[in-house]
Amino acid sequence: MTWTRTRVLALLLFASVSMNLFVAGMMVGRWDRWHDGPRGSRHDHSMSRMIEQTLGDTLSQEIRERLHAHSESMRDTRVAMRENRETIRAVLLREPFDKAAYLEALDSMNEVFDRMRAETHSFMTEIVEKLTPEQRKKLVEALGHRRPGRKDD
Repeated sequence: MTWTRTRVLALLLFASVSMNLFVAGMMVGRWDRWHDGPRGSRHDHSMSRMIEQTLGDTLSQEIRERLHAHSESMRDTRVAMRENRETIRAVLLREPFDKAAYLEALDSMNEVFDRMRAETHSFMTEIVEKLTPEQRKKLVEALGHRRPGRKDD
């Protein structure tokens, strides 16, 4: 059997379509994070609210004020995430498909995720160092709840 140019092109087309379907499947699988899909207890509230609910009256006034300030600062980041999701949705629905616009929208979303991650890590480091060992233990237990049916171990 000889490999004609047509067969090679057909194989490349099949590989390309397969890769596109794989990426689309990954996006659909993550879609619940962008919309009102199933969420675990860690996704129900902001980190600030979760800490406040978990540690309640044991928090100092200084930490409570920092939690509220963090919530306010994260509001702009959440708005940017929503705007990026809408941009990605619009690009995906646009015909013909514009790969460059899609990649640009994904890069923009990654920048927002990176900013959110950096802000949250900085905030958590600042808060956690002010907690007592008992408060940290209680926080770890609250963060450790898993989604029902999830098997990571």
